[in-house]
Amino acid sequence: MTAGLLALLLWLGPPPELAPAAEPPPAEPALANEPDSPITVTTRLTPDPSHIGDLLQLEVIVAFPKDHSVNLPNGLDLSPLELVEFREGDVESTGSELRQRFTLDLQYFDVGEVSVPSFPITWIDPDNQVHTHHVAPHAFVVESLLANEAEPQMRGDDSPVSLEYPDEELALILMACAAGVVLGGLLLGLWLSLRGRAKPIVLAPPIPAHERALAELDKLAGERVALLADGQAQDYYVRLTEIAKRYLEGRFGVDALERTTDEIRATLVGEAGRAALHPLDPIAVLNFLDDCDLVKFARLSPANDEAEIALHSVRDMVLSTAPGRGSEPPGQAPDPDRAKATRPRFPEPPEAR
Repeated sequence: MTAGLLALLLWLGPPPELAPAAEPPPAEPALANEPDSPITVTTRLTPDPSHIGDLLQLEVIVAFPKDHSVNLPNGLDLSPLELVEFREGDVESTGSELRQRFTLDLQYFDVGEVSVPSFPITWIDPDNQVHTHHVAPHAFVVESLLANEAEPQMRGDDSPVSLEYPDEELALILMACAAGVVLGGLLLGLWLSLRGRAKPIVLAPPIPAHERALAELDKLAGERVALLADGQAQDYYVRLTEIAKRYLEGRFGVDALERTTDEIRATLVGEAGRAALHPLDPIAVLNFLDDCDLVKFARLSPANDEAEIALHSVRDMVLSTAPGRGSEPPGQAPDPDRAKATRPRFPEPPEAR
């Protein structure tokens, strides 16, 4: 028997030599860039590691001088990866340089280590010369969805469910879910009905016009000396005029705050004006506003005592017409001497002298 085996081996001849294992192809070398290239390229790939078929996002951030421009050519071949979409961002300033972001959406349908191949970016110098910068390959890892199992096996079939006897546990779960839905609907309806009820809105009582005017006059009186000393007489009289006009609106309902003196005069002319401002004299009020306009628009510089008299005129106007004060009977003509006594005196403009 041994002789027979030996003869069979001699007849078959020597065993064939085993072929050497195939080696992975060498990685593609990165192309050299110009040594004095003024642009800098940074790449970032997410997610890494990823799984088969995941949508990969490669961000290419290019920094370059302000007198240059960059461009990512169309029709890039990124095999073995598939280019899904390409987006070009706006050029942003980073101080002394510019920056532009390019986004490439990629997909890969295999596992293991792989890299995004090198691809070109063109840049143009101030002399309109076109240059090419080669982006270095970016390596990443693609994992299998079953990578956490040493020997993944198909899961067996579930045990058969008998339809002859009802599943009491499942029935209880379904009944509990149905009860929860009904209870939730009832609570939601109750909440909506309570929410729809109108709630009383309690507002703070408005500040009476005379109290607000007196408080603003006290504040302006405390700042009067400093404003006049700093040459801000116009600002002083602007604020004083606004206090007077706001009081006329709040106390008498006269639209005055957003109107000029001439517009207010058209409203207060005649008997209607005297009735609207009773017990104030419309002529005295208009004369006061005219005198303030001389300071505001002719840029006069009244003395400190004249500014104080103007403030006291507004204070007297408020105190004499505050609710609960006595007043003259309607229709009584105003006393012109009283109006002259309470009217502040201002220097006349140079062209009137």
